[in-house]
Amino acid sequence: MGCIFDPGALKTVSVTYIRLPDRRQTNRQGHAARAANQRETAQQVANRHDEQRGHFAWPRNRGRATIRPTARIRPVVQQRVFLSAVSSEFGLTRDALAKDLIAQGHEPVWQPLFPDHGNADSLQSKLRDLVDSCDAVICLLGQRSGSYPPTGVASRFAYLLPAGTEAASRTQWEFLFARSLNKPRRLFRADAGLPPDNPSPTGEDFPDRQAAWLAWMDANDFPWTGFRSIEQLLAEVAKIDWGTDAPSVRKPIVLPYPSLGVLFKGRDDFMARLRESLLRENGGATAIVSKAVHGIGGIGKTRAAVEYAWTHRDAYTALLFVQADTPDNLATNLAALTGPLRLREAADPNQELRLQAALAWLRGNPGWFLILDNVDTEPARDAAVQMLGQLSGGHVVLTSRLDAGAWDFAEPLDLDVLGREYAAAYLREATEGRRLKRPDDAAQARSVAEELGQLALALTLAAATIRERQCSFADYRVLWAEAREKVRGWNQKTITGYHTAVGQTWQTSAAQVSAEARVLLERLAFLAPDPVPGFLLEGEVPGAPPLNAREALLDLARYSLVTREPEADRFTVHRLVQDATRRALDPAAARERLTEALGWVDAAFAGDPQDVRSWGRLDPLAPHAEAVVTHAGASSIAGPAGRLTGALGNLFQTKALYARSEPLMRRALAIDEATFGKNHPDVARDLNDLAYLLAATNRLGEAEPLYRRALDIDEASYGNDHPNIAERLNNLATLLQATNRLGEAEPLMRRALGIDEASYGKDHPTVATALNNLAQLLKATNRLGEAEPLMRRALAIDEASLGKDHPTVATALNNLALLLQATNRLGEAEPLMRRALGIDEASYGNDHPEVAIDLNNLAQLLQATNRLGEAEPLMRRALGIDEASYGNDHPRVAIRLNNLAGLLQDTNRLGEAESLMRRMVVIFLAFERATGHAHPHRDVAIRNYSGLLAAMGKSEAEIATTIAAPRREAGLGQA
Repeated sequence: MGCIFDPGALKTVSVTYIRLPDRRQTNRQGHAARAANQRETAQQVANRHDEQRGHFAWPRNRGRATIRPTARIRPVVQQRVFLSAVSSEFGLTRDALAKDLIAQGHEPVWQPLFPDHGNADSLQSKLRDLVDSCDAVICLLGQRSGSYPPTGVASRFAYLLPAGTEAASRTQWEFLFARSLNKPRRLFRADAGLPPDNPSPTGEDFPDRQAAWLAWMDANDFPWTGFRSIEQLLAEVAKIDWGTDAPSVRKPIVLPYPSLGVLFKGRDDFMARLRESLLRENGGATAIVSKAVHGIGGIGKTRAAVEYAWTHRDAYTALLFVQADTPDNLATNLAALTGPLRLREAADPNQELRLQAALAWLRGNPGWFLILDNVDTEPARDAAVQMLGQLSGGHVVLTSRLDAGAWDFAEPLDLDVLGREYAAAYLREATEGRRLKRPDDAAQARSVAEELGQLALALTLAAATIRERQCSFADYRVLWAEAREKVRGWNQKTITGYHTAVGQTWQTSAAQVSAEARVLLERLAFLAPDPVPGFLLEGEVPGAPPLNAREALLDLARYSLVTREPEADRFTVHRLVQDATRRALDPAAARERLTEALGWVDAAFAGDPQDVRSWGRLDPLAPHAEAVVTHAGASSIAGPAGRLTGALGNLFQTKALYARSEPLMRRALAIDEATFGKNHPDVARDLNDLAYLLAATNRLGEAEPLYRRALDIDEASYGNDHPNIAERLNNLATLLQATNRLGEAEPLMRRALGIDEASYGKDHPTVATALNNLAQLLKATNRLGEAEPLMRRALAIDEASLGKDHPTVATALNNLALLLQATNRLGEAEPLMRRALGIDEASYGNDHPEVAIDLNNLAQLLQATNRLGEAEPLMRRALGIDEASYGNDHPRVAIRLNNLAGLLQDTNRLGEAESLMRRMVVIFLAFERATGHAHPHRDVAIRNYSGLLAAMGKSEAEIATTIAAPRREAGLGQA
C-alpha cells in the first residue's frame, strides 16, 4: 500500500512493459502500415509511454541450415482396441485394419467377434461393456449412420446424447460410450469420394442423420484424421504411439469426501430409488434429470448424494459437487469448476466468464453427475432453477431443507432418518475396539440411536465422543441425559435452525471440551469453511486473554468438531458446526467473538500483499479474511476491517484479480470514511490504492481525481512538506507522465525530491527513490544526459546506505544499465545487469519475479548484441518464473510471451512466435473482458501480432481474420 514507485516497483515499471525502439518500429511500419508511409521520430517514440517498454527487433538470422532429427524407435504397447464402423460402408476396411492390428501385436475387438446377446436391450448394455473392456477406441466415420437400436432400448443412456439429438445409431453409441468412459479415441474420416465397401446401402443407413452427427462432431472440435484409401488408413493407424500419443483422460472428480464404505448403512432403498428416478425418461432424451433430496439438517443428505456418486462413478463422465446455499455461492462455485475441468478460463479473474465456461462444458460434455448442495432457501432454489434451465445431458441431485412443495421443477425424494437397527449397527461398528464393551451393547446402542433421533450427523458425533472417552453406550446415555439440561435454546428449532437431536448431540460433544477449546470454536465459527492454516493458531488475538490454541484444537479434533490434516498443518470446521456455533451465541457474545476473530485474522494477515514472498502466508488466509470482513460489515463492526479489507484488495490486485479487488478497495474506503471521516490520512491511503487499481486497468481519468484528493487530504493533515506529501506527489506525477503531460509531472517530481531531501537529508534511500523517479521522467523526455547523473547518485546513496548487495541496489543498477543501453554503451551496461541479477538471486531466490525482470533485461541486451543463443534460455526462464508466480494468464506473463516471441521471430521461427503472440493478445483481451477497460499494452500487442503475421506472408484480409480469433476466444466478439 502507499507509494506506487517504491524501490521494488521501480524496476518492474521501467522494464517489463512493451518497448518499441526506433529500429523495430521502423521495421514494424514496413510490415503493418506500408500504406501510411509514415515514420515517427525518436522523440515521438520516447514520449509514447505505453509503447516505450518491452518489444524489440533484432537482426534476423538468415540462411540457417535445417538439421533433421534422428528417427525415434517407438516401443510397441499391447492394446485391446475397439473398432467402431458401419459394416455396410467399411466392413472390408475394418477387417483389414483388424488384421493389421493383430500383426502389430494388438487385440482388436470388432463386430464379427461380438457374442450373440440374444436381444437388442442386452446388446446395448453389452456394447457399453465391450467398449469399457478396451484400452482405446478407433472410429471410422463416413457417409452412412448404420442401424439404430429399437425405440426405448437406449433410453437409460439417453443422458449421454448431445443436446437436441433424440437418438443415435449403434456406431454413434459406441463413440458416446467411449467418450463417457474416458477411453482414448482416434477418429478417422473417409474422404467423400472414397467408394463404400458395399456399393448398395442397407435400409438401416440414414445419410441425413449421419451428416448431422458429423456436423455436431465438427462443432465440438473432436479431432480426426482423413483417409482416401485402405492403405492410407493403415499407414495412419500405424503411426499411433500407443504409449504417448493416445490422450490420457482423467475423469474430473470434485467431491467433498471419500466414501464411507461399509459404514454407510441403511440407505439401500433410498439409493435404489435415486438411481431409478435418475434413469427414468424425463421429457425427452436430452432433458436435464434433476432430483431434490430434502430433509432436516443433519439427516445425511449430502452424504447420501456423495455415496451415490462414488457407487456409480463408472456411469458418469464427471462427478461434480457445488455448494449452492446462496445465489452468489452457486455462481462462484460453479465458476470454480473450471479448475478441475482443466478449462483455459480457470485463471481468468472474471467470474462471469469462468461461470459461462463451466456451463458451456456441461452443455457440451453429456454424461456428468452434479450435486448442488444446501439449496436451503427460496433465493437459492430460484438460482438453481435458473441455472438448470441452461443445461441438458446430465444428472443433477439437489440437497435441501426445503420441503417437497418447493420442488415443482424436480422430483423430490424424501430422505428419512436411519432405521433404528442400521443406526445401532453404525454405532457399534464405528466404535469397535474403542469403547468399553458391555453384554447389553446391542440394546444400549439401539437406545442411544433412538435418543439421538437416528440422525446421521448426531450418530457421527456420538460415535466420536464414545471413541474418545472409551466409554460404554450406557455411559454415553448418562452424558446425554446430563447434556439435555444444558442445551436450553438448542431445543428450539427457530434458534438453532436444526433438529433438536443435532443441537443436543453437538452440545454433548462440545461439553466435553475445555473452556479454551470452546472459545476457539466460537472464533472459528466466523471464518470461512475453507481449510484454516495451522500458523493462525500461533498468532495472538488483540485485546483477548491468551489461550493455548494448539491444545484447544486437539481437544476439538477429539470430538470431530474439527478435521485435522497434520501433514499440511491445516484443519477445517464443518459449515454445520460453524453455523450451529454462531446460532448458539447470544448477540453480545457473538459480537465479542466476531471482534476477536476480526482482530485475529487482521494481525495474522501480515506482509506486503504486492510481494510474492508474502503469498505463502496470505493466500491461505484470504478466504478467512473475506469471511470475517463480511460478517463484520453485516454487524457494523469497524475495528481493523478497513485495513484488512484494503490489504486483501491489494493482494487480489497484485494477482491481476481486479474484479475481486475493486469492490474490496471501495469497501475499505467506505469503512474508513465512515469511521474516521472523509479527510483522514487512512482515507488518503485508501484513495491512493484505489487510484492505483484504476490506473492499472487503464481508467486514468477516474484515477487522477482520487490521487489529487489523497494529496489534498495529506497536505491538510501534515502540511506541505511532510514525507507523505512527497509520496502522493510522486504518484500523481507518475499518472501525468503516463498521460503524456510530462511538463506537469516534472515539477511535482522535483518538489517531491526537495521534500525528501529536506526531511531525510541528501543521502537517504528515500531520496534515492525520488532521484530515480525523476531520472525516469527525464529519460522519457530524451534528456538522457540529465538523467544519468541522477541515477548514478541514487546508486551511490543506496550502496552507502544499504550495502552493495541490497535488492534496492539491484534496482538502481538495473535502471542505470537500461539508460546505458539506451545510449548504446552496451559494454558498460552488461556487467551492471549481471550484478543486479546476482543480487536478486541471492536476496529472493532463483524463482522470484524480480529475478525474472533481471533475466528479461539481460536477455534483451544479449539480443541487442546478437547473442541470441544466450538470450533465449534467459527469456524462457523468465517466462517460467512469472507463470509459476502469477499464473498463466497474468499481464506480466503476456509481456514475457511478447519478448520471447520477438526473439523467435528474429531467428525466423515464425510458427513458434505466432502461437506465443496469439496467447499474449488473448491475455490482454481477456484483461479487457474482465475489467471492462483496455489494457495499456493492448494496442501495441495487436500491432506486434499484426507485424508478425505480415512477416509470415499473410494478406491484410488474412491478418484481419486472424486477429479477430483471439477476440472471440477472450469473449469480446468482433472488433
